[in-house]
Amino acid sequence: MPETAEVVVIGAGVVGSSVAYYLAREGINVTLLERESIGSGASAHATGSLSLLGAEFTAGPSFQLARASYAEFPDLVPELESLTGMNLLYQRRPSLRLALDDEEVDLINSLMEWQQPHVKMRWIDAREVRSIEPRLSQSIIGAMYEDESAQLDSYRFNLGLAGGAERRGAQILYREVTGLVASGSTVTGVATSSGDIHCDAVVVAAGTWSRAFTPWLGFPVPVRPMKGERLLLNYPGEPLPVLISSPKRGHMISRLDGLTSVGSTGGRDYDQRELFAGEEFDRQPTEPARLELLQRAIDVFPDLERAELVQQLAGSRPLSPDSKPIIGPVPGWNGVLLATGHTTKGIHLGPITGRIVADYICRGGTHVVSDMAEFLPDRFADFADADYLAAAKTVDE
Repeated sequence: MPETAEVVVIGAGVVGSSVAYYLAREGINVTLLERESIGSGASAHATGSLSLLGAEFTAGPSFQLARASYAEFPDLVPELESLTGMNLLYQRRPSLRLALDDEEVDLINSLMEWQQPHVKMRWIDAREVRSIEPRLSQSIIGAMYEDESAQLDSYRFNLGLAGGAERRGAQILYREVTGLVASGSTVTGVATSSGDIHCDAVVVAAGTWSRAFTPWLGFPVPVRPMKGERLLLNYPGEPLPVLISSPKRGHMISRLDGLTSVGSTGGRDYDQRELFAGEEFDRQPTEPARLELLQRAIDVFPDLERAELVQQLAGSRPLSPDSKPIIGPVPGWNGVLLATGHTTKGIHLGPITGRIVADYICRGGTHVVSDMAEFLPDRFADFADADYLAAAKTVDE
């Protein structure tokens, strides 16, 4: 007998696992396909930062999407922990967006103009910054103080979503997809290395590998891998009381497992040849990135000179031409949806992506944001090529 499912989700990173989880929660018969292992792509090396500050989100639907997904976590995390017995190392605490030069002051203030009506935040001066954390650099001019942000372990979160989906009835299969099965413009299944799986709908959530579906769909899936690296340090001092980031210097987070996360490199750190060179998914850590990240961190928090390097993580994020996610039905097809291109925000936006895709499949549309146009695949209907470097340079996580 051929295998069947109502929906096949391709890719078991945080986005694909979120889609599978939200569909399974709706009672849909879901099969989640993965050719390597759960979280083997960008999700495994992600910071797990859930902050609304920064340049990755823009005013309007983008920020609505970010806020809606952030609001999912307080209920979703305990739900997954209860289902799976896992500790996702989820923490909610204030954050500081630090400025160490005038350019960073201007960058932060330009975002404040439209973010402040929606998020509890305020500008604080250097004296107040150091009253919160005296160990920070004397070079700090000031900071944006956010009343609450959050962070979790991205890999545990990924495992929790996939495990939660399985406990709600989803099936996880480790197989390579070799094509789509269709009757005209209607998808009827997925071809895999171990045979076809018949289904009514397919969700392509393959992260950096999603562009491989372009010839099968006859529609552009413009996602390119953008390399990033970060460090995990063993710092012998007291943990930081707040989550810290800086537009030029990245993040610094004391995790609940006792390690300090520092990073990350992104589009601003590479020329175009280096950023998009090499394999489809570049897991190779580099010495220049390690030295750059350590120097950045010490510039902000000088006492980190005492820290010991535990791990250096590297991997590629799925970058879209406008750095916004690609979510929704593929034009010209019945039953094919995309959920990819989340750049550095796949962990943050995974849950709301799952909810949106479940809405489309179960209800034919979604009301999560006021206007889905800037996320729908059809914005790339006439796509030929793009300057991905320009999109990469907007990334500051």
